[in-house]
Amino acid sequence: MNSKGNSKKKENRYIFEECWYKDVCQSVCQPVSCLRYIEMKYLVDNSGIPKSKQYPVLLEAQEDYEQFIRLAEIKNNIFEFVNNGYNLYIASRNTGNGKTSWAIKLMLKYFDEVWAGNGLKIRGLFIHIPTLLLQLKNFSNPLPEEYKQNIMDVDLVIWDEIASTTISQYDYSNLLMFLENRLLNGKSNIYTSNSVSKESLEGIVGNKLASRIWNTSEIIEFRGKDKRGCITDNQ
Repeated sequence: MNSKGNSKKKENRYIFEECWYKDVCQSVCQPVSCLRYIEMKYLVDNSGIPKSKQYPVLLEAQEDYEQFIRLAEIKNNIFEFVNNGYNLYIASRNTGNGKTSWAIKLMLKYFDEVWAGNGLKIRGLFIHIPTLLLQLKNFSNPLPEEYKQNIMDVDLVIWDEIASTTISQYDYSNLLMFLENRLLNGKSNIYTSNSVSKESLEGIVGNKLASRIWNTSEIIEFRGKDKRGCITDNQ
């Protein structure tokens, strides 16, 4: 085989190792020409999920076994969850116990449900709230209007680390506009937060915004400790 053929073979092997479906596909799989892989990659690459988190991780349940069971139920019915415009609020006083990882698991599962025939439609966005708020105030390099419209239009948004920092009136107005628009149009949202009560949420984002987040969501609270570096279960 010539060097070009060897290079192509190595490329295919590398992509295969990075494929979401490598454990269920045949050994002769060619990801670069696989429609399933191409469609899924488009959805993930355009979602804003950080590169390091684009593949599901194994999580340890322990103290949060019942919560994990409920999240697994939602995951198994994620298309219905999103199609019905349901919302989820995953909270914990502790860090590193799977809030964001679970939110991403749900989004990836949704992408897996809708990839067929998706084309170039963006279906979900991962939004790190502190980063978004900084970007919205960067007037010399403003966020594209298309991205702002996508925040309101996509099927599912993960609002990561909501209420992690005090917000200004400008921040509040923007978040309220995005969320009100999504809720009015029956769009699905997943929030992750360290605020485990409506009162603590109100103390950071205000009564009106907290009401729209808390009162429209199923609340799941994790009590487990920081598990970064000790991930063992496969939920």
